[in-house]
Amino acid sequence: MAGRDNVETLVVLQPIAVDTGSPDRDGMLAIANGLLVAVLVRLADPEHDNVGSWFFEVGFGRLHGKKAPTFLSLEEATRWLRRHLKLA
Repeated sequence: MAGRDNVETLVVLQPIAVDTGSPDRDGMLAIANGLLVAVLVRLADPEHDNVGSWFFEVGFGRLHGKKAPTFLSLEEATRWLRRHLKLA
């Protein structure tokens, strides 16, 4: 199909509480084209250097085992997810 490389992956974020065993409980399910691909967790523990940033807790499928930076915003995380899903 011509032009398929121009189609951007639809990433939807859905809030969810995550039992991390720490104050870092605010989470987002990352869903790409209807499939759960990752869980992001907002860093809240005062011991973190980057409180308020988003941590790539776990990836599934094509993102399984990927290393990701800590994201300053959900927009930054979404861009990273789209880019790495396209490469996979």
